[in-house]
Amino acid sequence: MYALDTQAARHADTAGATIKELGKYVGEFIQAQDIVTKKGGRGVSFIFKSASGQKANLAIYTTSADGERYQGYDTLMAIMTCMQLRGIKPAPGKVTRYDYEAKKEVQEDGTLFPDLHKPIGVLLETEDYEKQDGSVGTRMVLKNVFQANTELTASEILDKKTQPVALAKMVDGLRHRPLKGARPAAPRNEGSAGGPPAGHPASSGFDSMADDIPW
Repeated sequence: MYALDTQAARHADTAGATIKELGKYVGEFIQAQDIVTKKGGRGVSFIFKSASGQKANLAIYTTSADGERYQGYDTLMAIMTCMQLRGIKPAPGKVTRYDYEAKKEVQEDGTLFPDLHKPIGVLLETEDYEKQDGSVGTRMVLKNVFQANTELTASEILDKKTQPVALAKMVDGLRHRPLKGARPAAPRNEGSAGGPPAGHPASSGFDSMADDIPW
């Protein structure tokens, strides 16, 4: 015998689906992989899974080969703040990636940040980009994050706020970036998806706030 589980029925509609709409999502990072670009820059690629079962592949680029900080570094610090982590350490493990030739997901050896495999709230934007074959695709961009259970942003957590205020404005500011004026595709510019603003390295100032960390 089976009793109707309406939540399971709803989940069937979204299980395995890909997030394609900009907006606010609550879920968890089920994979956070340490990545190095061809030019020697560093970053983290994520597989985010929402509470409803939808997934999104995301990436942020934190530093260039010479150590210049990108905007993605700030995003990583915000993620750590929302998860109340003072540090993260890489560890070897199995990573999942999509093999375009085989047209399926495959597993291979890689380096992960298991400390980041936790619940998180994300704000996602959409962005058009030019594919290598010249066609135009659309991808999800990690705009900002918030604490999943409180909806507090990183700044609010560090300021010891108890009521979320900033998130609503952040949601209102989400937008789609058309190809004209959008950042280049990631393979051509490692600063995409969390890279530095033109001519300006990002600096989070997180280290200077160490004495004020409320956890």
